Amino acid sequence: MELEKMKVIRETSAGGVLLYDDKVLILRKPNGEWIMPKGHIEPGETPEQAALREVREETGLDATIIRRAGRTRYAFRTPLNGDLRLKTVHWFLMKCNGRQVVLESTFAEATFLGFEQALDTLTFENDREIVKRAMTMRKRMRK
Repeated sequence: MELEKMKVIRETSAGGVLLYDDKVLILRKPNGEWIMPKGHIEPGETPEQAALREVREETGLDATIIRRAGRTRYAFRTPLNGDLRLKTVHWFLMKCNGRQVVLESTFAEATFLGFEQALDTLTFENDREIVKRAMTMRKRMRK
């Protein structure tokens, strides 16, 4: 692929570390990857608004933001054309108001797992780091 034809695209997304009874909601994509709910920030939205909207769209759950959990950054190439995507994700620790998940069709499965099991199951290190931060925040909030 010729370098001059490749683009660099910056994307900003927001998502949630969604808790119910101290269990984390994770989603399985059809390709087997386990992730947390997240998606693009629409024009005019704050990261908080986008995170709540994406959680609702992907899981059918209403949630309440407890606090900001951090930010992850990563890069990947688009398989179709090789464009380089530089992605920033704003994460929020959230409490969901119920656990009856209605999955968006882009996902194959959803499950609530304890923190340690979620760490073992999540596919990407960036997601595991955010869950570790959320675990620490949760422990501090209990003291």
